Amino acid sequence: MLSKNHLKDVCLVDSSNHARCRYLAEDESERGKYYCLKKSSKAKDIDIEVQDFLMEMQMKGKDPKKQNVPLGNNCGGYVVLRHKEQGYDKD
Repeated sequence: MLSKNHLKDVCLVDSSNHARCRYLAEDESERGKYYCLKKSSKAKDIDIEVQDFLMEMQMKGKDPKKQNVPLGNNCGGYVVLRHKEQGYDKD
């Protein structure tokens, strides 16, 4: 799981900023626990969704950064560890 500092400072979890972590996912059974899925197979689906979104915005002539959609890649690529805290502030 990602540390509170990582969620706040890197993923901007409380922000509506488009640059927040694209690969951030909340635990299905325990709310408030988040994981970075960059290195999981789910990331492929997320990348395809983002690419489709960018193409759609281009076709409509809209700025994707103004749509409040997470486009950032500021998640460090941590593997999913359910019982060990990870983040820039952890060893």
